[in-house]
Amino acid sequence: MPVSPRPVLSSGASKVDEYAATAGAYDLFAAPYRSVQLAALDELMPRLRPEVGPILDIGAGSGVNAAVMLDRLSDARVVALEPSRAMRSLILSRIAAHSEWYRRVTVRPEDFFSASLPERIGGAILLGVIGHFDPGERAAVLAELAARLPEGGAALLDLQQPERPRRVEPYEFTAATIGELSYRGIAEAWPVDTELMRWRMSYLCLEGERVLTEDTAEYEYRHPAPAVVAVEAEAVGLSLVPLADGVHWLVERA
Repeated sequence: MPVSPRPVLSSGASKVDEYAATAGAYDLFAAPYRSVQLAALDELMPRLRPEVGPILDIGAGSGVNAAVMLDRLSDARVVALEPSRAMRSLILSRIAAHSEWYRRVTVRPEDFFSASLPERIGGAILLGVIGHFDPGERAAVLAELAARLPEGGAALLDLQQPERPRRVEPYEFTAATIGELSYRGIAEAWPVDTELMRWRMSYLCLEGERVLTEDTAEYEYRHPAPAVVAVEAEAVGLSLVPLADGVHWLVERA
């Protein structure tokens, strides 16, 4: 798919909760892309060092990735950052079904620059997040990761399509039928500058052709070229390593 399959549903700080519109069916709308994301997490797993510190999940969203860490790494702790109240309700509901996780996970209601970060981390996840940061903030995030990751440690991020800002005509990025109702997600976007795009995401619930609910969210998101992020990573002692899917990247500390 040539364009971003979903809005950025976990983010930096915002006074307006941009994700309230999609939180009601977040995992449903993201389901078609989950297998690719899980494959990327599989690539990250051998590089995690949970004995060094917690796994930092930046923009944890509904908690699907934090749950993978907690489920598959019995000795791992997770610090999940999620400033969206709507999205936090999803991650906390997920955790509520697993009382055995309670002592191993902390869900902080802050963005990256507001939260008290662990001094050392065993790895990090930044999915659907990096485009929320401008170039200066992005460099600061990478520097903070470099200072906290152990040698040989890594973080996972995605650089969402399109690689360069351009006009994206409206298209259906996901659809599903649950019982008697169907759900559709429609996206379109406009270029703002050489890195920034403005996205409009519409989420519909339908009974046949009748629209029962329609929620729309608009937000700005950056699409830095991989070569740009690679230079920024190298400046702080990190390497940007592409995964085979062309969307996900490992940020490794030598």
